Amino acid sequence: MGGFSQSKILRYFLFGSLAASLQVVLLIGLVETLGLNKAVASTVAFYGAVVVNYFLQSHFTFRSTERHWIAMPKFLGVSTFGALINILAFTLLLRVVHYVSAQCLSLLLVFLFNYSLSKTLVFKSRRHEATRPE
Repeated sequence: MGGFSQSKILRYFLFGSLAASLQVVLLIGLVETLGLNKAVASTVAFYGAVVVNYFLQSHFTFRSTERHWIAMPKFLGVSTFGALINILAFTLLLRVVHYVSAQCLSLLLVFLFNYSLSKTLVFKSRRHEATRPE
């Protein structure tokens, strides 16, 4: 078996992109429909996407056998640090680009951070770790 099925980072990016797309759609809806402050809307949308992202990453990327009541709080903790990175980058980028562009750029930073911590802390695999390539 090769390529996609073996590459955690590629799967993480693909499934994370689905969750990120949901976040951007939620952000636009919260700003344009409800008139929420962009930074508040970004944070609300971030956590809405976190739930979807957890299940995608747990099942498809890391193929975790960890119980959800153990893995999900760790994922939420990592995601909370990601939310801090997101809001800081988003707020800074809002000064120079449109809010949707600011969100997309912020998510690239969060991606790198969350992948690293998800791989090492949240979904750390005890079985077949030596035989499964990145």
